[in-house]
Amino acid sequence: MQKHVLVVDDETTILLAFKKLLQTPGVYVDTAESMEDVKILLADKYYDAVIADLRLSGVSGEEGLEVIRFVKELNPETKCILITAFGNQEVMSRAYDLGAAFYFEKPVSTNVINVIKDALKNLGVS
Repeated sequence: MQKHVLVVDDETTILLAFKKLLQTPGVYVDTAESMEDVKILLADKYYDAVIADLRLSGVSGEEGLEVIRFVKELNPETKCILITAFGNQEVMSRAYDLGAAFYFEKPVSTNVINVIKDALKNLGVS
C-alpha cells in the first residue's frame, strides 16, 4: 500500500535532504515551502504524515503550527511531526495540543531521522 508524506520547510536543501532520506519503495514524499503550497497539495492528495518546520517565510514565525491546525482540520487521522530550531516548552505544548504526534528540535541529527523513520513505521506510514 502506497503511503504519502509531506515535508514542509522554507529551506530547499532541507526539503531535498528529507525527501532523499524518507522516500523508499512504497513511500512517496512531496515537499512544500509555504502554507499556500500546503493548501494546494492537500486539496489534491491525502497524506499519511506531514513533517513541518515551525518557521516558514511568513510573518508569525509559527507557520508550522498553522500547518498542523490546517492538516488536522482536513484529515484528523494524518500524523503530524513538528521540527524547529526555535522550540521551547510552550511551542511543544501547543504542537501537541493541535494534534502533533511528535516534536523534535533542530539540529536534526541522523539519529533523529532514524527516530522519524521508526515513528512513521509505527504510525503505519511506511
